[in-house]
Amino acid sequence: MPTTKSRRDRFSLSELLASKKIESRDPEQYRELVKEHYNGPAGWFTLITGMMTGHELLARRVINPRAFDVRGCKMILDAGCGNGRYLRLLQKQSDPDAIVVGCDFSSGMLRRARMRLRSHRAHLLTADLNRLPYADATFDAVVCGWVLEHLQDPLVGLSELARVTRPGGRLLLLTTEHSILGAMCSWFYHNRMSKRSELRDVVRQAGLEWYRERWWTHLHKLLRAGGIVVELRRAQR
Repeated sequence: MPTTKSRRDRFSLSELLASKKIESRDPEQYRELVKEHYNGPAGWFTLITGMMTGHELLARRVINPRAFDVRGCKMILDAGCGNGRYLRLLQKQSDPDAIVVGCDFSSGMLRRARMRLRSHRAHLLTADLNRLPYADATFDAVVCGWVLEHLQDPLVGLSELARVTRPGGRLLLLTTEHSILGAMCSWFYHNRMSKRSELRDVVRQAGLEWYRERWWTHLHKLLRAGGIVVELRRAQR
C-alpha cells in the first residue's frame, strides 16, 4: 500500500503543467500520466471538441491533393493518431497499395480509432512517439496532430519523426499555439503551447525544414486562430 509520502509525491498532469516542472519529472512517470489522461474522459471528449472547434469537419481542408497530398506515398504514418480523425482521411486519400500506420501511446485512443475506422486497412499499434519502433527513413509522409504539446521535450519527438521520415519526405504537424484559444485548450487538456518563432527553431534543430504554413480557412488565417498547422520537409541528403 502506498505511503503518505508517495501520495504527496504523485503529481497530476495538471499540477505538473502548473508547476512548470514537466521537464524535470521522471519520463516514465510523465508518460503514464499522459496515457491515463487520454485513456479516460479527456480522450473520449476529443470527439466532442473536434466538432466544437470545427477541426473534425475541416480536416479534409488540410489533407487533400491540393494541400497535404499523400498520393504516391507508399508508407504513411499517423504518429499519435488519437481517435482516428486524420487516419480516416489518410486511408481515403492514399493510393490503394499504400501502407497506412497509426500509432498512439494510449490504448483507449487506439480503441476509439478502431471503432471509427471500421476498416482493417490501417495498421494500429501502441507506440511512444519518443521511441518509434521503425527503421530510419521508413515513411514517405507523416502526420502528427496535437501530440507535440504533450511531450516533455518537443525536440526529442520531432527528431524521432525526422528519423523515420525519408529524405525529401513530408510531415504535417499540428500543435497548440500560444494564444487565447490555445490557452483554453491547454487548460482542459493540460498541455503546453508553442510560439511559432520558438517552434521554427526546434524544427530546424530536428533536421526538418519549415516548408509551408497552412490554415483551416481564410477566416482562421485572418484571426490567427486554429493552432499551428505546418507542413515540414526532411531535407534531401
